Amino acid sequence: MPFTAHLRKREAKSGITTYQIVAEEEAGYSTGKRKRFYRTVKGSKKEAEKAMHNFINELENRTFTKDSKITVKDFIHQWIELYIKDQLSPTTVQHYVVQTENYIIPVFGDMYLQQVKNIDVQKWVFSLQKKSPLTGNPMAPKTIKNIFLNLSAAMKKAVMLELIPKNPCDNITMPKLERFHPDVYSIEEVEHMLDCAKGTSMYLPLMIEICIGLRRGELLALKWKHIDFENGYLSVEENLVTVNNERITKAPKTQSGKRSIQIPATLLALLKDTKAERKANGNDYIICQKDGSPYKSDSFTQKFRRFLETQGLKHLRFHDLRHINATIMLSLGISPKVAQERLGHSSYQVTMDIYSHVLKKVEKEAAEKLDEALFEKPSA
Repeated sequence: MPFTAHLRKREAKSGITTYQIVAEEEAGYSTGKRKRFYRTVKGSKKEAEKAMHNFINELENRTFTKDSKITVKDFIHQWIELYIKDQLSPTTVQHYVVQTENYIIPVFGDMYLQQVKNIDVQKWVFSLQKKSPLTGNPMAPKTIKNIFLNLSAAMKKAVMLELIPKNPCDNITMPKLERFHPDVYSIEEVEHMLDCAKGTSMYLPLMIEICIGLRRGELLALKWKHIDFENGYLSVEENLVTVNNERITKAPKTQSGKRSIQIPATLLALLKDTKAERKANGNDYIICQKDGSPYKSDSFTQKFRRFLETQGLKHLRFHDLRHINATIMLSLGISPKVAQERLGHSSYQVTMDIYSHVLKKVEKEAAEKLDEALFEKPSA
C-alpha cells in the first residue's frame, strides 16, 4: 500500500532541534484505520526531508524494521512462550526448548536480531555438519535440518513483527538428506534376544514390540482394557510421554495412529497368562514398575539399554524394535499397506520411504521365484 508522511519539528530546552517523521499507510478496508509509523532524526529540515523519503521507501519496499535492541536469546524465549507453547503438544514444545537452548542460543543468543546475517547462519550449519557442540561428533543431516527449522521459524516471526527486514535463514545450503536405513537384528538375533529375556521383566515388552511394533509411548500407555482377548485385538488409543519429569498421557498425534491390531496367538497367550498372574484389572498398566505405576520414557529406555549390555547383545535403540517388526513383516511378503496400518504410519508413502530397501529385496526374491516357477524346468 502507498504511504504518505509529514514532519513535526521539535525543539528541546537545550536548544537541540529534531524532526519526527510521521508516516501513514492508506486506510485498510476492514478497519478503516490508518497505520502510523514514527522515526526521529536530527539535523536540518533538508536532511529530515531526505530521511523522510528514505523512510517511505523502506515502508513501501517492506525493508522497514522497528528500532529494537532485543537479543536472539530473549526473542526466542518470548517466541516460544507467546507463539509456540499453547499451540503445540508439550513434547513438541520440549523439543523446541532443548534444541534452541543446546544448539541455537549458545551461538546466536547474545547477538541482536538485526546482527544475524545469512553468512552467520550458513557457517553455523556447516559447523554442525563437522561437530556437535554436545557430543563432538558430526551431526546427521536430518537432525541439523530440524534444529535449523526452529531458528528459521523464529526469524520468520521476527520478520512478521517488523523486528528484522528479512529472514537470515533464507537461501541456506543444507546438508543433503540421506535415506534412512534402520539398523535391525536378523531373525536369529531376534530369537536369541527373546531367549535372553525369558524370565525377566523385559520379555513381555520385547514380545509386544517384535510382534506388533508399537512406538515407545504407545507401549507404555497400554492398559489391560486395550486388549480384546475374545477377538484377539490390541487397541492403540493413548500415548504416554514424559515432559519435565512428568508423565503425560495424550491421544495419538494422527488419526492413523489410533488403530486396532490383530495379536499373534503366542503373544495373546502370554498376555492372558500375565494378566492372570498379576490379577490385574482393566485400568492397570501392562508394562509397569513393581508398584504398578507406568515407566517414565527415559527410564524405560535406560532399562532396555541395561538389558542389552547385561546380556552382551548388539546395541539397538528401543525404536529399532519397531523397525525389526516392520522388516520381518515385509520380508515375509506381508502387504506394505497392511504393514502401514499396523504400524500406524500417516500414509502408505511413509512406509515405502522408510522400508524401500526391504521391499527391493522382497521384489528381487519374488522375481527369482517367478522365473524359477515359469522357466526353470527340472532336468530329466
